Amino acid sequence: MLDHSISKAARRALLAPAVIAIAANMTPGAAQAEDSISCIFPFWFGFAPVFVAQEEGYFESEGLTVSTAFDNDRANVLPAMANGSIECTMRTIGESMSRPRQPDTTGTVIGTIDISVGADGVVASQEIQSVEDLIGKTMAGEINHPGTTLIQHALSEKGKSIKDVNIQLIATDDSAAVFEDPNVSAVATWEPMMGSIVKNTSREGAHLLLTSADYEGLITDVIIVRTEDLQENPEKYAKFLRGIYRAIDLYNADPDKFIAISAPAFDVPAAEMKEALAGVKYTSFEESVDYLPSSAGDGKLKEVFDSFNDINVVLDLQNAPLDYQPFVDGSVLDGLFDGQTR
Repeated sequence: MLDHSISKAARRALLAPAVIAIAANMTPGAAQAEDSISCIFPFWFGFAPVFVAQEEGYFESEGLTVSTAFDNDRANVLPAMANGSIECTMRTIGESMSRPRQPDTTGTVIGTIDISVGADGVVASQEIQSVEDLIGKTMAGEINHPGTTLIQHALSEKGKSIKDVNIQLIATDDSAAVFEDPNVSAVATWEPMMGSIVKNTSREGAHLLLTSADYEGLITDVIIVRTEDLQENPEKYAKFLRGIYRAIDLYNADPDKFIAISAPAFDVPAAEMKEALAGVKYTSFEESVDYLPSSAGDGKLKEVFDSFNDINVVLDLQNAPLDYQPFVDGSVLDGLFDGQTR
């Protein structure tokens, strides 16, 4: 399991330069039909519905062409979206709110795609039995990692802050090796490394202190599109969302078929993908409607958004709170499948 995780990190590193080159050549209007979308996103199984929608012809049936590439670095993705080289990205709502985003940065959330329900979390040593036990101790992780944000959220509920914890900044892919240091009381990580660390560490009593299952909905991946193009071509993005939610319908009906179709896009065995997806919940069309603002109200994502305004400011990932709307816009979901194939 750990070896697969390392290979994925290597693939991300190899893919990034290629993605920069792809984005540089995706000039607005160059060999792009009106109904085409270029989407760049991190190497993460939660985004597999895009590949399933491609392979099953859902986008094609809408008259939509979708091109994709992997890149985890927002420093590459945001400029490409700003200059019109790409129209779409996907990542957690908390990451999407953090720097270098500013209130006037292009990008509008139009839907959800998945929720982490155990795939992200924190592995702790035996003496750490509660988040409060971390106060004054050393925790290793990336500052904007879901596990780190989970700890800040949990501590804030106790009237504490992650500022009371000694944070050792590391690359998440190094978390297994770092946790072997007895001076490190916990590491923020994700699957499949999270389970592998608990099983294989030499430290007796290592356990999961906190996972995204403890705060379902906090670690939510969203679909973000170029604001200017959304305003000009809303129906194009309706086609994109219909394809994605039809793919999610397939996962809910036949997960093995879904995984068999999408695993090759990630160059991983179907069994590895299936194991990782045990901690992921894809959001159906109806669930996405519940999360985004509509005539019925702000939607469930508003509470998550407000939480990350607090979390990100404390972690110094935002200068100040952002406004929920118009950054989050549920209008494309309104009547999405009315008179349409599902």
